[in-house]
Amino acid sequence: MYLYKNWEIIEILDDIILGRGVKRAIHNLEYDNMIYTSVFVDRLRLYKFRPVTLADITIEPGKRVPGFLIKDKTAIFGYVFWEFFSERKKRKLWGSVVRNEKGDWKYTVQSESRQALFVNPEKTEDFDMYHAF
Repeated sequence: MYLYKNWEIIEILDDIILGRGVKRAIHNLEYDNMIYTSVFVDRLRLYKFRPVTLADITIEPGKRVPGFLIKDKTAIFGYVFWEFFSERKKRKLWGSVVRNEKGDWKYTVQSESRQALFVNPEKTEDFDMYHAF
């Protein structure tokens, strides 16, 4: 356990990771002139979120896995899932829960990307793959 001047930040980061009373969306990891990205990553690891690329994630159609994209001092929450265009055409991607003006995912990571995502396969859940969250 880390001891910080603002130890309450640990509880807040845990709440973000677990979705405890906090909407998981886009979270700035800077507070009181300190950047807590490395602490957030440590807490993610504690809760079994592991850094992997999208290509390395095995997921069945009709399932989704929660994950965070870390960009500098920002944590963006979303899911890894299969997007279906037709019975024959689909793609695996990570899409943020935050949407753009058109209603699409504001942030995405495509399957060919080497961008690391922090995902927890133990938290895999069912969802309607034809009407993605």
